[in-house]
Amino acid sequence: MHMIYMMRYSFFGHSGWRSVASGDPAKLFDPKRLDEREYYLRKVALASLRDQADQDFELVVLSSSLMPATYQKRLKDICHDMIGPRARVIFEDPGVVARKFHRYRMAHFTRYENTAQIVLDDDDALAVDFTGDLRGEATAALALRKADGPEYCFLSFPRGLTAQFEDGRLDLIERNVPATNLGLALVGPTQTNRSPFRVAHYKILERRPVRVVYTQEPQYLRSVHGSNDSKARRGDTLVDPEAMPQVLRAFPLLKDLRGDWEMDQTLRRLAKNPAQAYSPA
Repeated sequence: MHMIYMMRYSFFGHSGWRSVASGDPAKLFDPKRLDEREYYLRKVALASLRDQADQDFELVVLSSSLMPATYQKRLKDICHDMIGPRARVIFEDPGVVARKFHRYRMAHFTRYENTAQIVLDDDDALAVDFTGDLRGEATAALALRKADGPEYCFLSFPRGLTAQFEDGRLDLIERNVPATNLGLALVGPTQTNRSPFRVAHYKILERRPVRVVYTQEPQYLRSVHGSNDSKARRGDTLVDPEAMPQVLRAFPLLKDLRGDWEMDQTLRRLAKNPAQAYSPA
């Protein structure tokens, strides 16, 4: 099965809800904004893919042909340095995101009969076991299809964390949303016309066949910060300090953020000494 992570990065086009910056090239490609987006891409999103226990996946990053050449090169260099040849960075003219991804997928991914198309925003992260866990759930979902039913289904993983970057501090907040875009996957035939970018994720439970997978551990980090491109909803329940060892194991990228942000003291201690995250105490 193809496991394809699909990421938009400062793409000037159409894909559901749009931020103010996404409709104005001057704002979208402002150097200050691009530098901020690059930070979260490198330290959060790509770091989480670099850390995956199951490395049998591909990454397709869709960006804009209007992006300044310097930043195009930086984007390609960062993706290739961190993910290697599995990272495919494409620069496209304005258009519909779902169509851009669909055409690329149809042209380049033909090895396997089935594909999992997985949404990953450029500032969010997935837990280290996500690819492997998703592969198992996707295989089961395909086996459970009815012969006369839909050829595809979505997989949604509700449990995750909000990573709130604010005023020099990083706080982790509990998040449990059944219809979430974080790690949302469409599983079906490789040749399907269906796309996770052709559905409003908050309406997916009532409009599409979906398997909601509840887990004991968080599956994603939803970043909330000053340059978010989408609406940032957050809760107010901070992660219990006793859960921090599990969190650090799921997201080892946190240890690389401790030099940039003030953190919960338990998390900071574990990030400095990761071996403590695995001790029984």
